[in-house]
Amino acid sequence: MNSNFSYPKWEDIPNIDLYLDQVLLYVNQVCAPISPDKDKGLTASMVNNYVKHGYLTKPDKKKYQRKQIARLIAITTLKSVFSIQEIAQTLNSLETQASSDQLYNSFVDYMNHGIDPENPIIQTSCQTVKLYHQTLDLILIKEEEEIQ
Repeated sequence: MNSNFSYPKWEDIPNIDLYLDQVLLYVNQVCAPISPDKDKGLTASMVNNYVKHGYLTKPDKKKYQRKQIARLIAITTLKSVFSIQEIAQTLNSLETQASSDQLYNSFVDYMNHGIDPENPIIQTSCQTVKLYHQTLDLILIKEEEEIQ
């Protein structure tokens, strides 16, 4: 994971409704540093499937709001280690405990600064993602050393 990389806080996510192509561009720019090279990022068909299966609320007049964008950032980050069903179940469970902005900012605080959230689910899921990316980095370093 790129050490200079940081997720936007809730208040830094656009507070204007965005069309799907704008959402894809934004989320993929935010998540590009943590996406493996082979990962094509978030696609329109993924978002449509997330809506279809209830993992993401339907857009209002084809426009997505801050809450949906934050959820897509979390999903895109977590999907490297968890299934979409596990992510949706976890996010739905967490949303019964706190507001979306509190949950998202706890996620960002841990991912950006290692600040432990009060919620152990957020902490362990973020740790899992970070460890996964650290492992990939170690494998890449090992492969580069073997080439030289």
